[in-house]
Amino acid sequence: MSYLNEIKAYMRDINLDILMNCQDVKIDISKRYYNKFRFFYPSRKLIKYTTNIGGVLVGSRAIRCFTINGKPILERRVDDWDFIVTLDMAFKICDDMGIEEIPQIDGVISIKNQRRWAHPSYQDAYRVGPVDVQLIVKEELPDYTEIDGVRIANFGYSISQKIGMTNDLHSKITGRGGVIDEQYHKHISDMKEMIIKFNSLKWKQPD
Repeated sequence: MSYLNEIKAYMRDINLDILMNCQDVKIDISKRYYNKFRFFYPSRKLIKYTTNIGGVLVGSRAIRCFTINGKPILERRVDDWDFIVTLDMAFKICDDMGIEEIPQIDGVISIKNQRRWAHPSYQDAYRVGPVDVQLIVKEELPDYTEIDGVRIANFGYSISQKIGMTNDLHSKITGRGGVIDEQYHKHISDMKEMIIKFNSLKWKQPD
């Protein structure tokens, strides 16, 4: 498990470095997408509705929107959309979008095409495999930046999410004899990419 502890330490260093050294962190909301063919995105109506109602984009897709000193910190192609919404927002989304699941605080509603699942926690949501949208229900929205009506969770919050993921991974590995669910591999890959890209920014051309 030493490699998970190493990853966690590096991720904490990234967060601390940005706070202490005032790195030039910017957001490009166009990075939520990969191309211009947005009409064909799965569950696009739900994504648009959740964005318009004020859902906060979190997770790897949110991190894709950040640049540090002009360079992206994560470029992996992300398939799902993770939003944090309040309970009231979740009920409104379920009502208007025909989702017959009862939202709960700290619960997650997963959507893939016309199929929907409700889970007691984000970790339990991985049992159904890849999905299009995750609605993560919280009492309050996280700190975010809003640009042209799009809310992106602040970088520090997204980093904290990734650090929390290492704790969950550690418990799963110790409880399953070292076996990691396939869905968790992408998070490990994300963190490795972020660590490499961030630390590469420190390199300077020799005089």
